[in-house]
Amino acid sequence: MAVVTGANRGAGRGIARVLGECGATVYVTGRSRAEAAGEDLSLAETARMVSERGGTGIAFEVDHAVDAEVEVLFSKVRHEQGRLDVLVNNAWAGYSIDDGTLDEPFWQQPMLRFDRMWTVGVRSHLVATRLGLPLMLAAGRGLVVNTTLMFDLGEDVGALTGASPAILQKPPGETHAGTALFYRTAKLAINQMVLYMAKDLSWSGHDVAVVALSPGFMRTEEIMEGFGTNAQGWHTLPELKPTESTDLTGRAVAALAADEAVLEKSGQTLGTRELARQYGFTDVDGRVPPDWA
Repeated sequence: MAVVTGANRGAGRGIARVLGECGATVYVTGRSRAEAAGEDLSLAETARMVSERGGTGIAFEVDHAVDAEVEVLFSKVRHEQGRLDVLVNNAWAGYSIDDGTLDEPFWQQPMLRFDRMWTVGVRSHLVATRLGLPLMLAAGRGLVVNTTLMFDLGEDVGALTGASPAILQKPPGETHAGTALFYRTAKLAINQMVLYMAKDLSWSGHDVAVVALSPGFMRTEEIMEGFGTNAQGWHTLPELKPTESTDLTGRAVAALAADEAVLEKSGQTLGTRELARQYGFTDVDGRVPPDWA
C-alpha cells in the first residue's frame, strides 16, 4: 500500500507506475495539469497507468500546500486501507512561476518562488510524513522516500575551510546563481530533514526507514517538451543520451521497499544510478546511465 505525492507527472508518475507493476495499491496525489510533450498530465491518467501495469491506482486531488487537504488524504487511506507501507514525498511547486526571472540574481527574483519551493517541497514532505507515519508505526515497519537532489558538497566544504578559492568562479554558460540559491536551500533542507527524521525514529526504537532519493537527469515530460521532442523521439538528440527515464526512480523505490535491510540506509541521501548498480536493476532500455556530473 503506497501513497505517491506529486504523481501527475515526472518522477512521481514513474514511481507510481513501477509500484503498480509490483502489484501495489497506489494513491496518486497532487493536482492535475495540462499536457506536455503530448502526455496527459492528469492524476486520473497516472492512476490508469498504475492499474494497467497490474496494481490498483487511486487518484486523489490534493493541494499539498493546504494541510487540511493532506489530512483528508491520510484519513481516507486509514479508513479504506488501514495501513501504509510506502510513502513517497515528491510534490514540488518550485518552478510554477514563469515570469522571466529564472536567470536573474536572487535579489531580483520573487520571494514567492522560494516560498513555493519551501511550502510544496520541504514543508509538504514533513506534513505528509507526520500524517502518514502513525499507520507505519502501528504496523511496526514502513518506508518513507523523499525525492531530492544529491549534491557534491566539495565547494561548500571549501567555502567553510577556505581550501577552495575557485568556488566563486562562474561556470561556462551560467548567468546568475539566484535560482540555484533557492533550489539548493530547499533540497539540502530535505536531505537534512531526512537525516533527523531517521535519527528520531531510530532513537525511539521504530523500524521505519526514511531516505532521500536523488534521480539523475530525467526525461520528464517537461524536459522533453523543452527539447522539442517526446517519448518516441528523444533518443535522436545527443543532449538527452545521458538521461534516465522516470521509471528508473520507480525501480529504485521498489528495490528499497523490497530490501529487508533497508533500515541500514535510513537517513541517507541516495542516487538512483548507484542504487541500480547495488540492486542490479536497469532502466527501461536495459542500461544504467552514467552518473550525472
